[in-house]
Amino acid sequence: MAKFMQLLTPTWVVESVKDVDPAALKARGITAIITDLDNTLVPWRHYDIAPGVIEWLAKLEVEGIKICIASNTLHMERLQQLADTMGIPFVDRVRKPHTGGFLRSMQAMGSTQENTAVFGDQIFTDVLAGNRLGLKTILIRPPLSREEFFSTQMVRYVENYVIRKLREQGQWPAARKIAEVLESMPDPSTPQGRTIVASIVSVPVLLLGGAALFAYTVWRRKRK
Repeated sequence: MAKFMQLLTPTWVVESVKDVDPAALKARGITAIITDLDNTLVPWRHYDIAPGVIEWLAKLEVEGIKICIASNTLHMERLQQLADTMGIPFVDRVRKPHTGGFLRSMQAMGSTQENTAVFGDQIFTDVLAGNRLGLKTILIRPPLSREEFFSTQMVRYVENYVIRKLREQGQWPAARKIAEVLESMPDPSTPQGRTIVASIVSVPVLLLGGAALFAYTVWRRKRK
């Protein structure tokens, strides 16, 4: 379990990609980025690119840092449109936390384990897949959108439970914004928190995350 918890621990935690200075990435030897789409470059399910992202992408180009989108989205037309708008290549059929999509992204960019970083908003998909490959992982933690599906919000709750445990063990990267997010979540020591946690952690966290993501995927396909 300890090793699994390490796989869920990102290298850095920020609220937005804009909080990451491309020059600082370059100084750390990062010359390629694999990025998620929703809640990372754009708000969830929106066609509007988050403010400041285009300018941030321009800074990446100045530093010579390549970038590729690797998203679990099933809406390929939207992914294509947004990727074209931002001028970013993408890979499809990613299925995170499987690592195949990340490997194809690295192949497309000509990058290696040593110079590639992963940007994404979920520890059970983006961070887990990136850490499995030994990549630098940067967790994006924007405020939780009320538009997200119930299954996604349940995964978020489990994520925050794991984050609490990692923070207690001194393993979680220090970040002011993530502390604010955690303060807004029910405390597991309260009656409300115990009720929710008891219904969640009775099975391994990875299985729960996988089940929630599977249910989410099936639900999305039925709507198409």
